Amino acid sequence: MGHSLIPERMLVVSPSLAATIGLEEAIVLQALNDGAQPHDADWQFINKSTLRNWLPFWDDNQIKRILKNLSDKGVVHYNSPPFGQSEQLFYSFQAKAPASSQQSKTQQAYKESQQQYKNVIPANWQPDTETLRYISETLGIAKRYTQAQVKEFVYHHQSQGTLAASWSTMFIRWVNKRNKEDQSHPAVFQGDANRKQQMSHEWQPEPTTLDILHKAGVDPSFIQDCISEFILYYKEKGEAHDTWNTKFVAWVRRQWARFSASLAHPSDPIPMKDGWMPSEDVFEILAMANIDRTFAQSIVPEFVLYWRDSNQLHTSWNSKFLQHAKHLWSKRLNGQQGNGATSQRDYIASTTLEERLSDTSWAN
Repeated sequence: MGHSLIPERMLVVSPSLAATIGLEEAIVLQALNDGAQPHDADWQFINKSTLRNWLPFWDDNQIKRILKNLSDKGVVHYNSPPFGQSEQLFYSFQAKAPASSQQSKTQQAYKESQQQYKNVIPANWQPDTETLRYISETLGIAKRYTQAQVKEFVYHHQSQGTLAASWSTMFIRWVNKRNKEDQSHPAVFQGDANRKQQMSHEWQPEPTTLDILHKAGVDPSFIQDCISEFILYYKEKGEAHDTWNTKFVAWVRRQWARFSASLAHPSDPIPMKDGWMPSEDVFEILAMANIDRTFAQSIVPEFVLYWRDSNQLHTSWNSKFLQHAKHLWSKRLNGQQGNGATSQRDYIASTTLEERLSDTSWAN
């Protein structure tokens, strides 16, 4: 296999945008968009060194001239010294004053060009070398931490149906935001006793780990029901890690993101009906927790029977069933971990329908 003629990241430029504001301006604008780091609700920033690295064919004076052209055309607004006079350039794509007719056309052309290149994230998406280098060298975030964020990032945006022109830019922002959140609880991410340990039945997440998840809006009971399934999964894998708390945060976040996107949307309350079955989304979320379809399907009849006889109304039977399945699984694990139980099917085999129906704490 021959060497690639294009070894570096490509600058994608919209022809219509270049025709509207100029080729040089379109190239710099794309670099500002791809390299943008959030500062606050209105402003973004890019490091001087990053812009230089992405535009090595221009010197500082040329970049400064083109940036000024973008400002004069009302496309970009700055809130920092001119390029080259500070380490970071702060800017915004939002107009701060009524734009002229020409400025409005320019901004509209830019928006349309961005929309043209937006797409959904592929299931096998991975950050490229340039993105990983930027996160590591510029943001100072460990590569191991960055790699641990990929699955959650992909799954979150898949479940949300997000469209984006640059998934690398989105990933940089994601990792930077997650890192800032997690660094406010450093004990969670320094490793467990700074050495690898195998998962034990007695493992519990640190209080700071729970605090991170609570602040992310995850329901406390949802978190608690995830603990037992997390323990069993890694017990069976037999792996040793020094970052069990980090893995648990990612485990819960992935499930909660899918749950929130697919099931947590209230509708009008309705009664339980004979023949009801959970949606495919429910089975997929349970599969993320390694609770297999056979187990989930086996507990549907008793779930339907209980709620049909109760004559209660609920806005989402899917959400209620997910609670039930995770709670039942968690209860079985907590009660049988010392008895060598290794499969969800064991619970069905070792309990009667009456015993399972008598456990209605999940229904509260």
